[in-house]
Amino acid sequence: MIDKRQQILDATADMIVEYGLQACPMSKISARANCGAGTIYRYFETKQDLVFALFIDLFQKLTVACSEGYDETAPLRTRFERLWGNYYRYILANPNQRALMEQLISSPAICQQQKDEAINGMMQQIDHLLEDGKQQGVFKELPNSLLNTVTFGTLSMMAKKQQQFPDTHPCGACTEGEIIGLCWDALKR
Repeated sequence: MIDKRQQILDATADMIVEYGLQACPMSKISARANCGAGTIYRYFETKQDLVFALFIDLFQKLTVACSEGYDETAPLRTRFERLWGNYYRYILANPNQRALMEQLISSPAICQQQKDEAINGMMQQIDHLLEDGKQQGVFKELPNSLLNTVTFGTLSMMAKKQQQFPDTHPCGACTEGEIIGLCWDALKR
């Protein structure tokens, strides 16, 4: 059985994906979560607290998914393909999570410090991978934030296009390996 806090987070996530953050008052969230508004306030002091908790929950799930089968001792290319392949498969299989991430990352309801705090675990793993690649002379000597954006942005947009146009978008004809390979090639010296 799902706990009440998670039920509220799930209802909030669904509503944000459907209607956008601004169109989700606590009264509608409580109705979707099948609880009273007072119940929400037992878990979250404000709507901003609720949205931040949702952001943390989203990135914890994403970090777990991206880390599945990841081996720090594996060769660089294997680690790159594992981490970003896991990410790509996760967002393809979870279109609502991808859409929610897209909305919350750009939301002013979560300050940059909170965003940095929530994604820290995942970013440490990515930064370590990118630094290894630069030390080995494989990746371009550019800031990690730029290298990460190239891969993250490419895979996110490819997944979005595949989800929006499953039968007509050209990336649907590409294999996951080809798409991850495009990202690898973009970072290579």
